[in-house]
Amino acid sequence: MNIYEFINQLTQWFDFSMHMVINHPVLSVTGALVVFLFYQVVSTLQLTGAIISAGLGVVLGFLLKVLSS
Repeated sequence: MNIYEFINQLTQWFDFSMHMVINHPVLSVTGALVVFLFYQVVSTLQLTGAIISAGLGVVLGFLLKVLSS
């Protein structure tokens, strides 16, 4: 597949998606809700990942201090 075919398919998909959102308000509301929930899940996972990383850093630092003593 070359880049022009890819862009053409992407454009067709986008046009179809816009047609569905404009002409079917229930799909529009459902789509907005799905996007919002996806954003919330990703945000939560990023926060959880940061907390886990910080916790692992503290534990590893403690273990290195104990092992180096």
